[in-house]
Amino acid sequence: TAREVALGNTVAFQALEAGDRIADLLRGRVSVHTALDHYSPPLRDHVSRALGRTRRPTATLQAMKVSTADPAARAAKIPAVLWPEWTARLAPRRLDAEIAGGALSAAIVFAGTRLTHGSAIKLLDPDAQGRQVSHVMRSLGRNAPEADTIGALARLAEFLDENSTPIDYARRRAIDYSEILPCDEWHEVCRTANVLPGGDRRWQLARAHLYALLSGNRLARAPFASVASFPSFVELQQFRAGLPGAVAQALQSSAAEFLSARGIDEPVSWMPELDVAGIHGDVTVQRDREWPPARPARAAVQPSRAVAAYSAGRSVAEIALDHGVARQTVSRVLDDAGVETRRGRRRAVIDADWLRHRYSVELHTIPEIAVEVGVTMTTINRHLEAAGIPRRPRGSASRSTAIRVDPRAGDSALLRRILVGQDATQRAERFLIVAGRDTMTAAAVELGVTLSILANQMKRIGEDAGGPLITRAVRGQPLALTELGVEVQRELTRAFAVSAAADPGRPTEGSQ
Repeated sequence: TAREVALGNTVAFQALEAGDRIADLLRGRVSVHTALDHYSPPLRDHVSRALGRTRRPTATLQAMKVSTADPAARAAKIPAVLWPEWTARLAPRRLDAEIAGGALSAAIVFAGTRLTHGSAIKLLDPDAQGRQVSHVMRSLGRNAPEADTIGALARLAEFLDENSTPIDYARRRAIDYSEILPCDEWHEVCRTANVLPGGDRRWQLARAHLYALLSGNRLARAPFASVASFPSFVELQQFRAGLPGAVAQALQSSAAEFLSARGIDEPVSWMPELDVAGIHGDVTVQRDREWPPARPARAAVQPSRAVAAYSAGRSVAEIALDHGVARQTVSRVLDDAGVETRRGRRRAVIDADWLRHRYSVELHTIPEIAVEVGVTMTTINRHLEAAGIPRRPRGSASRSTAIRVDPRAGDSALLRRILVGQDATQRAERFLIVAGRDTMTAAAVELGVTLSILANQMKRIGEDAGGPLITRAVRGQPLALTELGVEVQRELTRAFAVSAAADPGRPTEGSQ
């Protein structure tokens, strides 16, 4: 009758509360081969003690009392592989962190429920091969480093039941991730962070990082996991440990754009503080490693400093000089930072005919024309090239003193041929000295130069004048001037005398 059933249930509940008595009652009356899966957690505990079995630590999770125990709702609040920071604290010595993370997540799901290990795993990962995960679940909390793991998992499960979370992992697990971080986007990430993108292997590691970060799944569930260069979970951990801060930040932005494009308004990642489970201490992630820079010069420019200096009124050229880089490098840094640079100096307009007359006819030098126009020599060079004006060779032969006729030549056609070119005035002065000596050797001694140098200079001034100027001395006869030499001597003496009278303080050029 109903009265007898009620009385039986009351006696049963009272018996279950007297653990020692029920264990003694069952001892010897229950077969050691009895399956316990269909028993309630309290009765399962009593039967295990009656059979002399050690209670599994995870049985404590199933026996815990919770206000609401909806396994599917709890599964939607956690990743299929528990957050790496939590896994590192709750299962610190597990060889395979990915399997350990999956076991911890499944243990959280079945806390306070009648679920089996396999059922809890399937709520998180329908394709999981549950044997390895289930084995880890059964052994949780049995070694010293995991002494507090079961209690921490129970507190975390209770926290998740009582609080809403910003990420719906059930939805995250259902997203198609086949288009996450295309190769060109990875190269743009590396360009932004100014690092070398590496080969296909590094790109696949970056994709695996974002897939695990967003979905919380095992790496094997990634739609691109079948490619030859796809990494293992251990390789992913090493990649994350060596990830530079700038690259990590750029990947975070890429992940946020991926979610936004699919209409998901959630943070890229989230996890509860370790304190909610009674675990003290923060897990710090160091980002002190660096990858080889793509442009070493650009790595020398700190964007924040460059932007601050430019905003304070400094020019791009000044900032480039401070950092020891080219102006173009600073300009690219400012452009990437979203800074609109100020307009430079107004573009110079130079008439090609005027430039040709000034450079080719009047023989002005490039520095002189640049000063006259108010631009750089590079600008004048560019305009000369654009106008098709042949440029003189570089060096001393192109200096103003070498390409323009000495003004003392006046209108004399002869002197205008002689008093032009490098060291022309020096040659003329030495010719006058040689003309007044009996031998060229005596003139060389007086001037303090070698005979060969002086002879070469006399040969050059003769070529400029149009013929030999000197007949060398022979035995018994002194040095003599040719008719052309006499004319050159007369013209030079007149020109230099007029110049000396007009400007007595004018120094002569380069006499030794």
